[in-house]
Amino acid sequence: MANNNTNRRDDQASGSLLETAGNHLARIMLISVIALVGYGGSLLYQQIDKPLTNVMIGGDFTYLQPAELSQLLAGEVDGGFLSVDLAGLRQVLRAHPWVRDVTIGREWPSMLKVEVTEEVPIARWGKKGFLNRLGEELIIENNSHLGALPVLRADTASSREMMENYQLMAELLVPTGLKIAELQRDSLGVWYVDTAPGLRMVIGRDQISEKIRRFNLVWAAGLNKYVKNIEAVDLRYPNGLAVAWRETALALQQNKNRQDSQQNKQQVAQNDTQYGTQNDNTAPVQA
Repeated sequence: MANNNTNRRDDQASGSLLETAGNHLARIMLISVIALVGYGGSLLYQQIDKPLTNVMIGGDFTYLQPAELSQLLAGEVDGGFLSVDLAGLRQVLRAHPWVRDVTIGREWPSMLKVEVTEEVPIARWGKKGFLNRLGEELIIENNSHLGALPVLRADTASSREMMENYQLMAELLVPTGLKIAELQRDSLGVWYVDTAPGLRMVIGRDQISEKIRRFNLVWAAGLNKYVKNIEAVDLRYPNGLAVAWRETALALQQNKNRQDSQQNKQQVAQNDTQYGTQNDNTAPVQA
């Protein structure tokens, strides 16, 4: 009986040793396979990650020059077909004020394709400058065709702040159909808007949105009918606005009022005469 127990323990020990050895062997084989796969993957990566030989830049350009963009990329392209930092290159190009957006992709075996969307000048900045949608200043040598752009002027505000407020006011004025021709902020922080029809709006220093919305209500209620006669609208009132009429329009209106008043007087006098004649002729006249 004792011998049987001893043999059984020996068999169990042998099986345990074999199992342990098998586990070790499996681990070694797994590690070897992983190493081989990694080595093969590394060789494959090295074969694919060849040096870039060509960078193609495309886009519809008016102010940008492809050569200028190529120079920006020349010192930044570091790496091969797979290892090149596309996000970094995109960031470098987007830092250019004339670049609105960039798309970069790889094309086998060693080319980068760069598609650039050019910025558009939104407004003139003072006498000579131009601004894009972010309020960044643009340099435009041949700008004679941009004279119709709105003008932004400021004594204290930055170009970014001016662009933000221009876009806000332009959007708020959409229901009126009035286009901003010039936006100005003086040294006291007062905002002035000159519109394309020649109407000036004095907005004040704060509550811009609320004041323009109030103006829109009055405009829609009938003020729009007199747009050609309005010199300025002052919105610096807590619950209303004031209208300044053009001198010629005011003179014409006053003259019209005088004529209407005289016509009314003449009509009253004529009515009185007719009424008195009818009283005198109490008897009907027969033919």
